[in-house]
Amino acid sequence: MLLQKRFLSDLIGVVLILALLPLLVIGVAGWRHAPQQARGSALNQGGDGVSVFANWLQTQGFQVVMQQTGDSLRPAGQDRLMFIIAPRSRFRYGELYNLDVWVRNGGTLIIAQENGQSRELLRYYDLGLGRLWWPVAQSGLALPVFNWPPVDQAAVNARRFIEADCGQVAVHMGDCERPYLVAMGRGQGQIIVLSAVTPFTNAGLRQPGNARLVENIVLATAVPGATILFDEAHRQTSLAWLFTTPTGWALWLTVLGIALFIAWNSASSPAGRVRTKSGRGEQEVDTAVAINQLAAAERQFRRHDVIMAHYWRRLQQTLARRHGVDPTLPDARFVAALKPHLTEAELGVVSYLVTYKERADALTENELRQWVSVAAELTDQQPLTREVYEYQKAI
Repeated sequence: MLLQKRFLSDLIGVVLILALLPLLVIGVAGWRHAPQQARGSALNQGGDGVSVFANWLQTQGFQVVMQQTGDSLRPAGQDRLMFIIAPRSRFRYGELYNLDVWVRNGGTLIIAQENGQSRELLRYYDLGLGRLWWPVAQSGLALPVFNWPPVDQAAVNARRFIEADCGQVAVHMGDCERPYLVAMGRGQGQIIVLSAVTPFTNAGLRQPGNARLVENIVLATAVPGATILFDEAHRQTSLAWLFTTPTGWALWLTVLGIALFIAWNSASSPAGRVRTKSGRGEQEVDTAVAINQLAAAERQFRRHDVIMAHYWRRLQQTLARRHGVDPTLPDARFVAALKPHLTEAELGVVSYLVTYKERADALTENELRQWVSVAAELTDQQPLTREVYEYQKAI
């Protein structure tokens, strides 16, 4: 009897695999191409994409470069303009730092964001997005910088407004309480934020005022022939495509079918029935494992503090010898004392190290290694390799 059930289970498994394997291949292929179909993507030729806008830039003589998925966000010195439109995936601390250094050295960053995802990008510049009670279909421009030739009214279709200090930004669309388009200086560069994506999309460019608006923004910020980047590295489509496209249906139905087969096979096996009898003991074991994992995680975070403190002390001693500064000063006063002796770029690096040293308990291992690598470059210390990290965590 047991052999018959086992044979039936294996037969169902083989049939299920043969039936679902083609669906899985279709689903994976659709998942790989899903970022190109996302709203705001320069690779999307549909109504929600911005491929028409990217093609128009090329016809105007600009060099358009796509930062593809998986690339590290590190614009070069010759890149003068970057569009980050409707980002969805997170920005790493190192990417934000590299992006900020590029802006301070003269780059122009244009952000069009209409949802609450990737908040860390705007928070890095003390900005945010607030939700409007009623969507704003059209809006005029308050300042003439982006309003020549005249735009009149642009169909922004904004559902959020930009949370910003009016004393720190220039409001080009909306008012101080509810701005939709702002600009702010950052070193030798500038940052422009629009709380709507519609003006850049293929469908939105056909609406009144939008084509003139985006054209004015580009011509006011980029010199002829400049290199313009589109951030496709943080492109990640929403999960709606799983239920609205054939490839999405194929993928989730495949996963669901395999999960049901595994659950049925486990429940019908003798091992599965034995496990259900010892549920209480398994819960106790799982609880003990969870407690040990939490304790291990806490110990690891404390080791992050120890490692960062070691490299920071070495950095303080090195900079103190170079510039005659007291290394025993608190961090904020130590950075202030170094300000007359360092360039703007060097001071930005030191400020970055101080800021993220205070967040040691929230850093991942990769972020910690990047922080230490930056500190090591200033002090000629050994970079934090995997072996060094394991050794310092163990001592």
